[in-house]
Amino acid sequence: MKPVKKKTKPADPVRVLAEALRLAEGQLVDEAVAALEKADGHPECDYRRAGLLLVRNHAAEAENLFRRVLSAVPGHLDTMVGLAGALVAQGRAAEALPLLEPAAEVQPQSGRIQYLLGIALDEAGRSEAAAPHLAKARALVIAPAERRRLVPYELYVQLSRRCNLRCTMCGWEIWKDNSGFMEDDVFERVIAEGKACGITAMHILAGQGEPFLHPRVFEMLERAVAEGFQVGIVTNGTPFTPDKIARLAKVGLAYLQFSFAGWDAESYESVYVGSKFDRTLANLKAMHRALKGTPTRFAVKAVALGEWEENLRRTKAFLATHGITDVWTVPANNFGGSVQCGSFNQRHGIWSLKEIGHHRLMPCRLFLKAVGVFCDGTVTACGCYDSNAQLKIGNIMEQGLGDIRRGPAYGHILEAFRAGDVRHVPMCGKCDDPFS
Repeated sequence: MKPVKKKTKPADPVRVLAEALRLAEGQLVDEAVAALEKADGHPECDYRRAGLLLVRNHAAEAENLFRRVLSAVPGHLDTMVGLAGALVAQGRAAEALPLLEPAAEVQPQSGRIQYLLGIALDEAGRSEAAAPHLAKARALVIAPAERRRLVPYELYVQLSRRCNLRCTMCGWEIWKDNSGFMEDDVFERVIAEGKACGITAMHILAGQGEPFLHPRVFEMLERAVAEGFQVGIVTNGTPFTPDKIARLAKVGLAYLQFSFAGWDAESYESVYVGSKFDRTLANLKAMHRALKGTPTRFAVKAVALGEWEENLRRTKAFLATHGITDVWTVPANNFGGSVQCGSFNQRHGIWSLKEIGHHRLMPCRLFLKAVGVFCDGTVTACGCYDSNAQLKIGNIMEQGLGDIRRGPAYGHILEAFRAGDVRHVPMCGKCDDPFS
């Protein structure tokens, strides 16, 4: 008698989707794809897997899955749009048009559909027809900020302009100054203006500088938390001592991101120039232990150049051996055009590690939602990369944040984004962020 084979119980799609979502939110995209394969053939799981494959630049595989979903659920709008995106990514824009044009009629207020349709028309050689769709997509992105009367809802605050490292991914070569700490009166003004605008999110990092070099950083963090702000901070982790780590664990930060990438002294110190691998790793492990069980979400922010995907994979694997698995990985950006990384994109005239050839400029979301406040009170339209205040729009000691954002300096940049041409705007004209 032949043994009876046990039937394999089919995977529960609900559980598979939940697991894949958890993995994807943790940037474990390949693992999320593998999880979804367990429910191969289930339309929702196939749809989600196709989307993740597209993120990983596996457009042909994504196309096949999207087509399979459409055969099971004909006319499913989101799948049609996903398939169109996969076709555009493969340079087959003309094939995407029959999918996108009816989708735009059904959902004319979808920025994603207008954006993809504009790209497809442009790459199919119909640039005049593309222009109004891209313009509408940009307008839809800007609209929520205008409904708020341009009042920001997040702050990027520079407590310290000074930095003790010269990291290869951060554009330090263009810094005009490497000194200065925010005074208490400026910080009190930041708190007052933030509360007046209803802002709750305060990120401690803007332009340049290591926040924990500030002699009163702990008092400032404690003050902001006591005022009800959700305070997060990014640090290179070098200025810490055991006492400082213990105090930090009691502050009540919303998050702390520890900037670190590498797996040995050579790989780490070649990027974080001026730091020592063993000492920083010891601080990283001590910080991870101290924040465990506190409300503060701890994560490693791993930014890498060169063969960035392989470097980040090795960084994650190394940190996992030390019990650290919450790692946020990103390819280095071009820091507002101040860092030449990746390859030069002829269409857009900028350097980038990202695949931006099939993208078009859109309004920068950080520009719309936040401002940067430097240690001297200068307010910049860009809280990320504007080390030299080339995008200065005012000073918090002279005006309120709402008035600053409704002023002519901010308006000039906003109209450039609305028009889809920021070539004349410092930094923005060479930045790769608006193409991601």
